[in-house]
Amino acid sequence: MNSWRNLVPAPLAAPETRALKAARLRTMTGLFLVAALVVSFGALRALSGIFALALFAGATTFALVQGVLWVRAKNAADDAWLMRERDDAL
Repeated sequence: MNSWRNLVPAPLAAPETRALKAARLRTMTGLFLVAALVVSFGALRALSGIFALALFAGATTFALVQGVLWVRAKNAADDAWLMRERDDAL
């Protein structure tokens, strides 16, 4: 009897390269930073004034740009992985 892994014709996603892993970790770090800034925004604003708003805007921009870049790179890698030529396709 075949295992369930033999029933799946192809992996659902490409193996994660070092570059994709680094991009994913940067995206997660940016999102965690934005979350921490949201939680502590009142105290941070009391300590640093307008700098808190600039830090929040910068962290949000970083997280958004890095997230978009990571999603595009991940989709391209997944498409290349799923559409690769395989000898056992027949």
